[in-house]
Amino acid sequence: MTFQLSWFSGLIQRKSVRFFLLFTACFLSGVVLCYGQQKQQRKIVNVYTLHHKWPHQDKVIVPIGTKKVMLKAGWTMTEEIAGMTIQRVLEKDTLIATPRDSTVTVLSNWKIAGIKYTAESPGKIYLSPVPFIEESDAPLNQMVYIPLPVHEELLLTHLHTKWSAITIPFTIRPAIKNRLNSQVTSELKIGTSFSLNYDWEFYKNRRLDVKTRTYGISAGLGFGLGRVGLDEGTTRLSGANYTNEEEGLIFFITPGLGVNVRGFKVLGFYGWDIGLTKNTGDWNYNRKPYIGIGLGFDFWTMKR
Repeated sequence: MTFQLSWFSGLIQRKSVRFFLLFTACFLSGVVLCYGQQKQQRKIVNVYTLHHKWPHQDKVIVPIGTKKVMLKAGWTMTEEIAGMTIQRVLEKDTLIATPRDSTVTVLSNWKIAGIKYTAESPGKIYLSPVPFIEESDAPLNQMVYIPLPVHEELLLTHLHTKWSAITIPFTIRPAIKNRLNSQVTSELKIGTSFSLNYDWEFYKNRRLDVKTRTYGISAGLGFGLGRVGLDEGTTRLSGANYTNEEEGLIFFITPGLGVNVRGFKVLGFYGWDIGLTKNTGDWNYNRKPYIGIGLGFDFWTMKR
């Protein structure tokens, strides 16, 4: 006597009930439900988007309960774990609970508040939708999942805001009044930025785990503090006679654009340096615009 168990349903292969159980399982697996208009609460930022016309995104699986089954000692149980089939013989009577799921057709793009996946179930990408507002859609206000076949990818878009640490090691200074040529300078600048990011996030079922990669663009505003050296050359326009080098403190503010490729970031800025200490009033580039170039990385994105 053989008992087969999958993630979605249980089947006891007993001669007297085999046909009935097979018919029931096939019927339940073929049910596809549609709920109302699938209208969600209005939320634009800090959400993922499930695109119903993209691969693997036209249907989701919704849990509808569990079914308890008593397994007898001596039966052979077949399980599918992480894409692999495992068989074992039960040594004693065992009561198990198997999940019951329904397939729901996605009628429009869904806003997703959160995503979860595990190495134990790489074939399931769990989604937490932004709440649906129609009463008929209430069963969708729970964690659902998308089945993802082995070696297949799921692509979601992610619009979100983010605070980040920034540094601008290289600055391109434009020419000033035909008295100073354009040049590249390097000042120590450390600060923070607030940005709006639009990412394309890929999730791939690698059988034993889920592999992710991210590409994106961003726009934001950065600000912080920097240190500049003041000497005869960097104060030429002021006419001040510096015989010894001094240091000045500046505040920088800069809007910028960035590109993110798998955690590596290339950033471009157009900003201004504003002197805070008195001696920075003599600096050639005080309150003058500049173009900044920065490189960075997102450790957690690279780690994934």
